[in-house]
Amino acid sequence: MSKVLFPYATNDSQPLRVINEYTEFGFIDNGSPKMDLSLGSCGCFPVGFKRTDIIDTVNEGMKDAPFSSGEFYTTHPAVIELGERLYNMSGGYRSFFAVSGSDAIEGAIKIAQLYNGRDKFLGFVNSYHGSTYMSSSISDATYITNTFGKDPRCVVSEYNLDLITDDLCAVVIETASWQNGLYNPGKEFWLGLRQICTDKNIVLIVDDIAMCGGKTGTFFGWKGVVQPDVFTMGKALSSGYFPLSATCLNEKIFDKIKDSMWAHGFSYSFSLSGIYSTLAYLDLLERERLLTEVPRLVSWTEAVADRLLERGLIKGYNNHGLVFNLILLEGKPLDVLFESFLYKHGLYAGLWNEGGNGLLFIVPLTATSGWFIELESNLINALTDYLSATSVSD
Repeated sequence: MSKVLFPYATNDSQPLRVINEYTEFGFIDNGSPKMDLSLGSCGCFPVGFKRTDIIDTVNEGMKDAPFSSGEFYTTHPAVIELGERLYNMSGGYRSFFAVSGSDAIEGAIKIAQLYNGRDKFLGFVNSYHGSTYMSSSISDATYITNTFGKDPRCVVSEYNLDLITDDLCAVVIETASWQNGLYNPGKEFWLGLRQICTDKNIVLIVDDIAMCGGKTGTFFGWKGVVQPDVFTMGKALSSGYFPLSATCLNEKIFDKIKDSMWAHGFSYSFSLSGIYSTLAYLDLLERERLLTEVPRLVSWTEAVADRLLERGLIKGYNNHGLVFNLILLEGKPLDVLFESFLYKHGLYAGLWNEGGNGLLFIVPLTATSGWFIELESNLINALTDYLSATSVSD
């Protein structure tokens, strides 16, 4: 029995799955290869698990400077460089860095409070913004808040613009809600949300943590969707190899709060390893021109999904860039699919599929024709086996 307490698990009954060998896009479990459809939990590793060039770059940097406290104007040239690059790439957003996405959301909420002095926050149904107290409170993460409580300043509503009132400090919304099957409220909603937040001086915080890092053909998943006042990044920001998150704020917000004392951070609010990793990843994306390949990879994935649809194995599909959601046939026990049939046929669905609103997966930026062939074959086998078994049980 392990002496470790595992998250999102019943620790006194679930057997351990011990993994010590990774492939380019998955891992080996007891000699059996598995494709990781989540690329390391909601897309942390968009270029796979074998980019030792990123690791080598980080290791070299850490030999010279392993730590930057960030306290009282203390920094490192790499931190300044990353801030400059994100500022230029985003069109004028300043950054502060943290360790996790939850940490970035907490910081974004503090930024909003400094800006307009209000203390009421609005999130949306089936959303997820983190597992800390405040980030879970602004989410619709009832599996967390039902146990640990919820900050009363946070309200979760339907996607209804009429519910956005003058007393709100901030609206927090995902670029695409993965827990809601990549739900997109539509262009009119996004335009209306942006206008209402501007008119009522409400801070529009866009959670881009799961969609950033190149999955949409740009480094920022919100590009072409909505213009945020503040946005957060994490997961694929650093290519996954070393943890880093970022909260980015526009000049309007910065000009208002720049003379306030900024109190957010810890001993390791961010590690230089995450900074080095992000810089190396940005260099890799430019050098290998990977973002230009995204439209082609999307088309290939759509072709795979269309063939699954023609076979009657899925009901439909939708996507946000390279993040795809297969809409499964109704009336089937989805937990059985995730726990048994996918893994049996060489596929690991990842934690984000526990909600059961579809089958989410991410296409690697470096996916080859062989990856697509394996994906399609494994999905056909898993879904056929699953539907056959559940039909018999019905």
